[in-house]
Amino acid sequence: MLDVLREDDTNELRKARGAFFTPSAVADYIASWAMTDGTSRVLEPSCGEAAFLLSAGMFAKERKLPNVSYSGVELFETSARFAEMILADAGIEAHVRVSDFFSVAPDPVHDCVIGNPPYIRYQEHAGESRGRSRSAAAAAGVDLSELASSWAAFVVHSAQFLRRGGRLGLVLPAELLSVNYAAPVRRFLLEHFKKVELVLFSERVFPTVQEEVVLLLAEGFREGPTDRFTLFQAESVQDLPSMDAPSTWIPGAAGDKWTAAMVGPRARSIYDAALSGDGFSVLHHWGETSLGAVTGNNSFFALTWEQVKE
Repeated sequence: MLDVLREDDTNELRKARGAFFTPSAVADYIASWAMTDGTSRVLEPSCGEAAFLLSAGMFAKERKLPNVSYSGVELFETSARFAEMILADAGIEAHVRVSDFFSVAPDPVHDCVIGNPPYIRYQEHAGESRGRSRSAAAAAGVDLSELASSWAAFVVHSAQFLRRGGRLGLVLPAELLSVNYAAPVRRFLLEHFKKVELVLFSERVFPTVQEEVVLLLAEGFREGPTDRFTLFQAESVQDLPSMDAPSTWIPGAAGDKWTAAMVGPRARSIYDAALSGDGFSVLHHWGETSLGAVTGNNSFFALTWEQVKE
C-alpha cells in the first residue's frame, strides 16, 4: 500500500497522533502469524488505512478461511473512510469505527488483535488523552507512570479485546525492552500470555523515523504465565520469512529489562565472568548517582554552522 497523504491530513497531524504507516511485508508477516484455521474475528485498533486488516483478509482468502469478521478503530475520520474503501476494493467487508481507541470498551471476543500502535512520547501524550490511556490500562490492573508513552497503555488495552487463547501481534518501539516505564507492560505480557516472541531488526523498519522497533507476537491470552520469551533477529523486513533459529531468554523477574537478551551466548558468558570477578564493584558503593534533565532544545546541544567552521 502506498503511504500517501489524504484530504485534511498533513505530516504534522500524523506526527501529533503518532501515525506511521506500516510496510506491507511487516503487516503480512504479523497477519499470517496471528491467523489460524479457527480465526473468525480480527481487530486492528488505530488502523490508519487498515494495512493489517488488508493483509489478514488476503491471507484468509488464500487459506480459504470461512466467515472471518474484520473490524478496526481509527481516530482520524478520513483515514477510516479510506480504510473501508481500500478493503472494499479488495473484496474485504469490514467496519472501521471512528473513535479514540481508549474510549472503546473492551469486547473480549476477537481471535487476534494486530496493528501498529501510535507512538506519542509522554511530553505530547498529555491531558485527556493521557488520562483515558492510563485509565484503560488501570482497568486491566496495570498501573503506568506519568512518563509512559502512548504505546504502553495501547498494548494492555488491545489485549483486553482478545478471547481466551487469542493472539496479539503489534509493532512496538524497542523501548519495550529497556525503559523503566515499560516494566508493568513486560510483566503483563509474561503473566497473561502462554508464549511471547519478539522480532528485532538490524536495519530500521521506518527509515524516516529515528525510533527502533520490535515485533511483539504474544499467543495464548489468559493462558499464562510464562517465565521466558523467544527472540528472533532479522536484518531487514525482507528477511522475515527466512530468519535464523531464535534464542530464548529468561529474565530474573517478569518486569526486569529485556536488553540483556540481545547479547549472544558467548558474549554473555564473558560478561557474567567479568562481573563475578574481583575487578568490578557496584557504582553505588562509591557514591550516589542521579539522572540529569534534558531540555529538548537542540540549539543547546548542537553546534551552529558558524561554530563548526570555527
